[in-house]
Amino acid sequence: MSAVDVAQALWLLLAALGLSVSVSYTGLPVLGQSAYIAVGGYSVGLLGPGGMGLPLGIAAAAAVLMAAVLGYVTALSFSRLDDSYLALATWALAWLAEGVVLAYPAVFGGPEGLTRPVPARLVSHTLGVEIVLTTNVNLVIAALLCILGLAALVRIDKGAVGLDLTALRESAPLAASLGVPVEARRRTALAVTAALGAASGVGSTVLLGVISPSDISPLLSLQLFVAVLIGGARWWGPVLGATILLALPPVADELASAADVSPEHVRGLLTAALLIGVLLLRGPVRRLIRSLRLIAPSRRRPYLGIAEERSRPAHERVELSAADLSVSYSGVQALDDVTIVLRGGEVHALVGPNGSGKSTLLGVLAGDLGRTEIHINGTPHRARRVRDRLLAGVVRTPQRTVILSSLTPAMQVAVGARGGSRLRLAALRQLLATPRSAIEAQRVRAVVAAALRDTGLERVATTDPARLTVGERQMLQVARAIATGASVFLFDETAAGMTGAERERLREVLRRLAASGAAVLIVEHDMRFVGAVANHVYVLDAGRIIATGPPERVRTEPLVREVYLGLDTDLN
Repeated sequence: MSAVDVAQALWLLLAALGLSVSVSYTGLPVLGQSAYIAVGGYSVGLLGPGGMGLPLGIAAAAAVLMAAVLGYVTALSFSRLDDSYLALATWALAWLAEGVVLAYPAVFGGPEGLTRPVPARLVSHTLGVEIVLTTNVNLVIAALLCILGLAALVRIDKGAVGLDLTALRESAPLAASLGVPVEARRRTALAVTAALGAASGVGSTVLLGVISPSDISPLLSLQLFVAVLIGGARWWGPVLGATILLALPPVADELASAADVSPEHVRGLLTAALLIGVLLLRGPVRRLIRSLRLIAPSRRRPYLGIAEERSRPAHERVELSAADLSVSYSGVQALDDVTIVLRGGEVHALVGPNGSGKSTLLGVLAGDLGRTEIHINGTPHRARRVRDRLLAGVVRTPQRTVILSSLTPAMQVAVGARGGSRLRLAALRQLLATPRSAIEAQRVRAVVAAALRDTGLERVATTDPARLTVGERQMLQVARAIATGASVFLFDETAAGMTGAERERLREVLRRLAASGAAVLIVEHDMRFVGAVANHVYVLDAGRIIATGPPERVRTEPLVREVYLGLDTDLN
């Protein structure tokens, strides 16, 4: 390979590194990287020397900034879509970029593209410096940027922000419930993806002196997407994928020559075949490798350290109240004029038949269902998203057990420990290793150690999550919630599947949380467990509270006995 080919390959790798931030690390199926490459390449051609005449450095910076803003706006507009719709939306963006370039030949040069002076020069009159960007200089710059990009991925992957991204990728709803700023992470990821894509376009245009529609075709987006999928969520993934991608053109040219067809058509077919192969084989291959124990869940620093006492003076006890809650779905009244008060220092139980509205009520209290108003210590609170409610001190565990298979239990608890904080620019602090990031890491280790100790999960802290028992998985959900530092806990059928000993441990954990001043609400079907742990019981039926009070009083209510006809209603 010539120096030009190597430099071009490195710029392609930079685009793949950027795309991996969104696809591999954040779980966003972005198929529009060629559009951001186009923004970079055409912008530097139009703004820089040979165009509007801006200095090359300023033109390049403007191109990258414009692409980053476009990526941010794309995420703002589309990141809440389902994966399939997000893929289609970004794929359409790639086609739109090509269409715009071809539709305005007077601006973008038509099929032949834009040309600019070669070799380019970086000039600073202030510093009295002029650098001629020969092929070798371009190659060095591309290599340095790729090394910096890889180093940043390694640092993010091995640090606390990497835990957030893993949780987001595997289960966005769970990540949100643990306080991960899901939308902010997605917007930042797509902005970084776009910025590195634009930098790739700038570098390639400066290297070759030309950018044309063939350089930013939607096929390039698909090829980069496949390259990133091949590599997977590891820092070396884009390198492996880009290497395979670079092998496509010569193979396609040979096949095209033998079959006497267009090389572009063969490249498209090979890309599609690779994509189908990756999608079909990735799961089975990963399961095979895992069964052979050649890979295991990430074993980054387990976040164990000095335990932190979780105590709350009586005068700081929390109170959550919600009055006249009504929710309906397609004409069905899920909640009908429900009023509930959760006091710190007490364990409350919410019981009722299946379909009575228990999970809906928990969703309202946790901020899952719109901006329903609740009061926390007398102050009204409306949540635009789940994280708002968590930062106000309310956390909910999912009804169905959700385990992050790529993270050890200790690391999953660490996601919750970080999610309850309000730290901003966490990724930048981690990259720069600021003192505040070190202090935060120490705090997280202490919180995780305390949560694991309190729930009895210390011995499985670094175990493969797939090997946890049902009871341990349920207790892990409790530990993650405790680590958030919330003061109101909403546990949805947490005792389900636990053994007698595990239920007794859970009872101790719940009582200890209440004793610290927290308010605890459990949804439970096991009436004996409710009688053993709860101070106060709410009975819900057809969306209405039909009885409330201490367990010993509620069990004697005639209406409760009627609702639970034929069931065990012994709450003692």
